[in-house]
Amino acid sequence: MTADGSDEAGVKRSRELTRLAPDPARAERVRARCRGELERRRGRSAHMTAITGFASRVLVPAAVGAFCVFYVAVLVATTLRFQGIVP
Repeated sequence: MTADGSDEAGVKRSRELTRLAPDPARAERVRARCRGELERRRGRSAHMTAITGFASRVLVPAAVGAFCVFYVAVLVATTLRFQGIVP
């Protein structure tokens, strides 16, 4: 429970606070900083897209191809061992 006068004291103190006014220069600096950060992120995103594109176009098919060649080599070696051609 609070005393009856506590509400009035709070209202009085809140009226004594200074009101803040927007600062257009500061707002413009913040906007400029945000725009700069968005541009940097856009540049990084384009760079990552290029790297990802390279990986999906070149590295993934190369890895799959290497696995296929290895698999066929093991399959041929196993078949030759079962046939008794290679000891």
